[in-house]
Amino acid sequence: MTSRPDTDLRAENERLSAAVIELQNQRVEEWVRLIRYGAVVPRSIEDSLSWKLTRPVRLAQTATRVLRRDGLHTFAATVRARLRRNA
Repeated sequence: MTSRPDTDLRAENERLSAAVIELQNQRVEEWVRLIRYGAVVPRSIEDSLSWKLTRPVRLAQTATRVLRRDGLHTFAATVRARLRRNA
């Protein structure tokens, strides 16, 4: 039979595990919110592997929006300016 302290420890372990999972989910939700709405991105997210892997997708989405909104000439000028800035 299980003693009372073991039961208490199991319950505490389950409670803490649930709290950790909830915190992890909050971080993911916050990351998604920041990406989706273009908020200022904390350095820790910019340095994350997933942020770096999604960079080409975000670039393509931004390029598509600029092309639709401002046209080819503005898009080309923006790209040239950014390439000069990053060089």
